[in-house]
Amino acid sequence: MKTKKALLIFGILLFYTIGINAQETLDKLRIGLSSSIENNLSSESFAFDKYTGYSANYNKTNYRFGLNFEYDLKENISINTSINYSNKDFTGTYYCAVCDFSVPPSPQEIDFRFIEVPLTLKYYFLPNKIRLFGEFGLNNLFSLNKEVTDNSYILGIKLGGGIEYNLTKKIALQLNIDYNNSISKLYKESDFKLKSFAFGIGIMKRI
Repeated sequence: MKTKKALLIFGILLFYTIGINAQETLDKLRIGLSSSIENNLSSESFAFDKYTGYSANYNKTNYRFGLNFEYDLKENISINTSINYSNKDFTGTYYCAVCDFSVPPSPQEIDFRFIEVPLTLKYYFLPNKIRLFGEFGLNNLFSLNKEVTDNSYILGIKLGGGIEYNLTKKIALQLNIDYNNSISKLYKESDFKLKSFAFGIGIMKRI
């Protein structure tokens, strides 16, 4: 009988401890939604070789939206990730320095679609109702239209910052800007890399 009581008490204490630890973990977690408008800053031309390539016109309105996750490492430092859908479209015109075209090539719509999964560290300044923050890390891009790129996976660097306004103790509104620059190439025979500047808005909720 004593053994059963001891096991029962041990079980209750174990589940209580697990519950406390789980709650402490959830208290450090925030989830949210965000959307951004992007300005493509990539090169205005990219060559496939010495004579051929595309000249680019970045006249498209690009965007990004997704689900965000943030976990507090310390009071002012957090680790962040998200799952975003983005487009980075532009108008491209094929050129060939050694070709004799009877009709000049017409501009074509180049559609880039990606799933982006960044992993960043964020540091908050002024830990009050209004907080400024800076952000730095890596961005993983997975191409959704592999027929227009040679590489289905692209690694990039993300640098950003913004301002957060706490609406309540658990809900906050964020305005942010970020700069993304790819490290790896889209095409095997070209040095063309993606560069973009984005302005966005988001809302975060603590669990």
